[in-house]
Amino acid sequence: MPQAMRPIGVFDSGIGGLTVARAISQRFPNHPLIYFGDTAHLPYGEKSPELIRRYATRITKELVEMDCAAIVVACNSASSNALDEVRLVAGRSVPVIDVIHPVVESISRQFQGDLVGVIGTRATIESGWYQRLLSEKGCMVKAKVTPLLASAIEEGFHEGKVSSALIEAYLTDDFYEGINALVLGCTHYPLISEQILRALPPGVKIVDSAEVVADAIDCLDLDFTSDIADNSTVNGSLRRFIVSDLTQSFQRGAERFFGAPITLEERTLSE
Repeated sequence: MPQAMRPIGVFDSGIGGLTVARAISQRFPNHPLIYFGDTAHLPYGEKSPELIRRYATRITKELVEMDCAAIVVACNSASSNALDEVRLVAGRSVPVIDVIHPVVESISRQFQGDLVGVIGTRATIESGWYQRLLSEKGCMVKAKVTPLLASAIEEGFHEGKVSSALIEAYLTDDFYEGINALVLGCTHYPLISEQILRALPPGVKIVDSAEVVADAIDCLDLDFTSDIADNSTVNGSLRRFIVSDLTQSFQRGAERFFGAPITLEERTLSE
């Protein structure tokens, strides 16, 4: 029997993690990918750490049962509040890649000793992960909660007056004067990176996690082969999209990201 190809599992609360999934698909075009969007519980950024851990571990169990070779936590809120629990559920044989540690490593190589800004959801910023990890790497850090951006982007308001008004409210004060780089601490934010850049002082570099996470996977020696039947594809497609609640906004977002019609599967998370 020919060996099947084990997929890379990626999850987020909604469309934001598709920025990471797209970068992974471009880096590994011949590997199957399973994306799980927890649309029934988005956004994670305003949820309690306990709820985030509950949702993240349920999804991880699903991806492990689908024989994923690796799991990518494509959500800063889950990465900063549920990473240990996700790794415990995944087990030692399934590597887990988050979206915070690879970014911190990349920034520390480029901006050690510099002032770095971070924007993100309430759950991410209040966890203090970016602040602590970047400080340990020798960076000075300013962090700011930007709670409404992810929800606006999820609803499709990432081009136009709504996102522009929020960016102006969050980023046009002098809080980020003097920073050398700005970390987009939410995987939704790359969708409005050009608008964010226009609100920042000249010369500030924007850092998002998508390419950095793809680099991190590339550095792993993953075993993608499996002897079990190949259940990672849908209608022959290498990309499989699962959501906990079928929504038109996710369908539109995923098709825009990947430039082709997609088939959504709905899977209710078990208690």
